[in-house]
Amino acid sequence: MTSPNDKSSQEDFLQAAKGKERGIVAEFIAFMAENKLWWMTPILIVFGLVGVLLLLGATGFAPFIYTMW
Repeated sequence: MTSPNDKSSQEDFLQAAKGKERGIVAEFIAFMAENKLWWMTPILIVFGLVGVLLLLGATGFAPFIYTMW
């Protein structure tokens, strides 16, 4: 048994499936916008910067990082 809503939602799904596929970053940003999770943005930026520092600390760039502190 189908209702008129089922038909329109199925058409919406098929229309969205035909669209261009977004990347993981775009999907995550859309997720944060839809769920009102903008407060996570500063936390993720800090985690990203710490990750970059850890990666650079394991390379030949390490002496330059230590002189900045």
